Amino acid sequence: MKKKNNAKVLGIDPGTKYIGFALLENEKLVHYGVKTITRLPTSLEILNEGKKIVSRLIDDFKPDILAVEKTFFGNNADSVLLNTFTSQISGIGKKKGLKVASIATNTVRKAVCGNGAASKEEVARAIVLKFPQLKPYLTSDKRWKEKYHRNMFDAVALTIVAEQLEK
Repeated sequence: MKKKNNAKVLGIDPGTKYIGFALLENEKLVHYGVKTITRLPTSLEILNEGKKIVSRLIDDFKPDILAVEKTFFGNNADSVLLNTFTSQISGIGKKKGLKVASIATNTVRKAVCGNGAASKEEVARAIVLKFPQLKPYLTSDKRWKEKYHRNMFDAVALTIVAEQLEK
């Protein structure tokens, strides 16, 4: 498959609390961060807030490709909610006419680290080698901040793999 000239890839690391995102254009990291879904009382409200966030990111960045991390199917309420949200993200992308790439976590980790069982920290360190501007997010004096930013690193990794798949 031929790569589009100037293809923009929006990577989304879905979560029901934190959504990591990154925009890659011609192998340049243009935008990155984490969006927070505020605590809401029902699953439906969480899903609706997440869909609004993703729709806004797509509308703001106007990507050609939407890369979404595939979720595993667990048997608890949290994983059901996350699987539903991930499916809805893909649906939003398709509705907006984007090419949607759902990529498994182990595929991303293998491509970025050479090991499909790499930890989130190993992924983050590999990403910093490619994009040194992200180094300040690698470590923190607070464990929660490191965990928070791992969502962003995962989204960056997704964009890299989705762009490689387009080549």
